[in-house]
Amino acid sequence: MLIDIHCHANLYLAIDEIIREAKKVGVEKIISVGMSALSLERVLEISNQYESIYPSLGIHPEEVQMNEQIENQLEEVVDLIKKNKENICAIGEIGLDHHFVKNEELYPLQKKIFEKMLLLAQELELPVNLHTKGAEKLVFDTLPSYKIPNVNIHWYSGSENYLKLGIDRGYYFSITPAISYSPAVKKTVLMVDKEHLLLESDGPVKYAGKIGTPAMIREVFTSISKFKEISANELEVQLCDNTKKIFPKIFEK
Repeated sequence: MLIDIHCHANLYLAIDEIIREAKKVGVEKIISVGMSALSLERVLEISNQYESIYPSLGIHPEEVQMNEQIENQLEEVVDLIKKNKENICAIGEIGLDHHFVKNEELYPLQKKIFEKMLLLAQELELPVNLHTKGAEKLVFDTLPSYKIPNVNIHWYSGSENYLKLGIDRGYYFSITPAISYSPAVKKTVLMVDKEHLLLESDGPVKYAGKIGTPAMIREVFTSISKFKEISANELEVQLCDNTKKIFPKIFEK
């Protein structure tokens, strides 16, 4: 069994087909991560409709430039997450972004939201699914101030220094289909021990022009097996065990 631990499943138009394709290649569980105040209800809705989809709720760092009302909506978002704490498996996608968000005037609000989400994860004792693009130092500097069960760094592409720091701290790293062309993703796979790797599609993000889907993590799995010289059977068991450790709630139903 393979598990996609980071997918924006709410953004697919033909979600039934996406799930069918995934199951054909052995992808049995999909964590659907929220991004915006508007999307969280939809994430919950599809997780109720499809037994293979599990919700993770949070505010993406790019929301500060896409939603002028996000600061005013923050308490409402927190209340929604608390209300659904028994149903969600993680807080995410959350984090900081200084790559796609160029306006530095938005950075204080971004940090405020991030810290609010981390505090929530600490309070609810839930793992976090993190975005760190271009803000790795600040993210890694911030995390030790919070007591969080587990941390997953999604699609890491930063410097080797912070990759090593994350490894030393025992963070998990989820690997996307970009492994087929990205030196940074390949480096992450080679440097992180097999006990701290996870699989993700980040769909429907595009990879070399092709829309990402959960089914694609089968190819990611094959690439990891090759790069780390681990048999497919051993790696599948290991990745499943890793997922159980960081996201135990998706194995409760």
